[in-house]
Amino acid sequence: LQGDALLGAARAAALAAMPGGVRVSGPSLYRLALGERSVVVADAALVRLFELLRRLAASPLPVLVHGETGTGKENAAWAVHHWSPRAEQPFVALNCAALPESLVEGELFGHERGAFSGADRARSGLLERASGGTLFLDEVAELSLPIQAKLLRALDQKVITRLGDSRERPVDLRVVAATHRVLADEVKAGRFRQDLFFRLSAAVVVLPPLRDRPRELPLMARVFVEDACARAERPALHLSAATMGVLGAHAWPGNVRELKNALEYAVATSPGPVVEPSHLPESLRAGLVRPEVEPEVEPVPDAVRDAAPRTFQNLAEELRMLERQRMLEALEATGGVQTRAAQLIGMPLRTFAFKLKQHRIAARGRSPTVE
Repeated sequence: LQGDALLGAARAAALAAMPGGVRVSGPSLYRLALGERSVVVADAALVRLFELLRRLAASPLPVLVHGETGTGKENAAWAVHHWSPRAEQPFVALNCAALPESLVEGELFGHERGAFSGADRARSGLLERASGGTLFLDEVAELSLPIQAKLLRALDQKVITRLGDSRERPVDLRVVAATHRVLADEVKAGRFRQDLFFRLSAAVVVLPPLRDRPRELPLMARVFVEDACARAERPALHLSAATMGVLGAHAWPGNVRELKNALEYAVATSPGPVVEPSHLPESLRAGLVRPEVEPEVEPVPDAVRDAAPRTFQNLAEELRMLERQRMLEALEATGGVQTRAAQLIGMPLRTFAFKLKQHRIAARGRSPTVE
C-alpha cells in the first residue's frame, strides 16, 4: 500500500507540474489546477484517468464520461476543455435531466421570435453559443429519441436550425457527454439511438465512485472545509479524528457532491475551531434513523451470564468471508458472468473485479465487460 501511495503521489505531481517543470510534495500537491477550477486527484486510478483525459484533450474526439451521480463528471469534461486547443473558447454545459422535454429543443438549438407562445425575441441555442468551444451534455441518456435524432444531425453536418426558422447556421464544437446509465444497455432497450451512441463514444472514460477512492477522502474533506470557511469569511476549521472516522465509515452514495454538502453543513453548524461528529448531518452520524423509543432489553438469565464466555471471530475477517461467499454465489448463479454477478449483489463492476483478485477467486466465464 505504501508503494501504491508513493507511486500515486509521484504521478499526481507529474500531472500537476507544468511541462518541463518540477512539482514538490506539499499540502497542495493533490489539487490539480485547471484554470478557474481545481480538483483533488490522489487515487492512482483517478490520476491515470486524468492523464488519459489530458491525452484525449489534444484530439478532436468526442468523449463519453460514465460515472455515478456526484462523482465529478463535469470536472472531467472541464479538464478535456481546459487542456484542449479550444480552451480559450466557450465551455457550455447542459444538464439534460434538469429541463422538461418541451424546453430541451429550444435550449439546444435556439428559436426565432414568435416560434412559440412566449418567444418574444430571437435566442441562440447552446450549440451556437458553444461554437468554437466545448459543449458538455450531462445525463445525455435522458434526451428523448426525437431530440437525439436532431442532435445527431447537428453533430454530423455541423449545422443547426433554430425553432421557427429555415436557415441553417454553421456550428463548430466538441462534445463531451456524461451519464450515470450504461448507454449500451439503453441502446439495447431502445431508449437511445445506436448511431448517436457511436457518435458520442469515440473515447469512453469511467469515473470511479468515492468509496473506491479512500485515499482521496481526507484530502477532499480538508479542501471542502477550507473552501467553505473562505466563502463564509471565518477562520479555518480543523476536522477531529472522530469526525474523520465518521467520514471514512460512510458509504457516500452521493459521492463527492454528498461529501461537499455534508462539510458545508458542518462548517455552518460548527462554532469552531474543530469540527466534531455532532456538527455533521444526522444521516452521517446515525446511518439509520434512530427509533424514538429505545427497545426494552430482556434480562440475561443467570445460567447464561455465568456460562463460559463465547469465542468471537474478528469482525473484519467475518465480513471478508461473507463478502467472498456472496461473490462466489453470485458467480455461480450467473454462470461466471462477472457483470451480472456484480449487479446481483449491488457491487460496482470495477470493485467486483478488484475484489476477485483480493479474495483470490479465479475468474470464470466471459470478460467482465461482456454480457
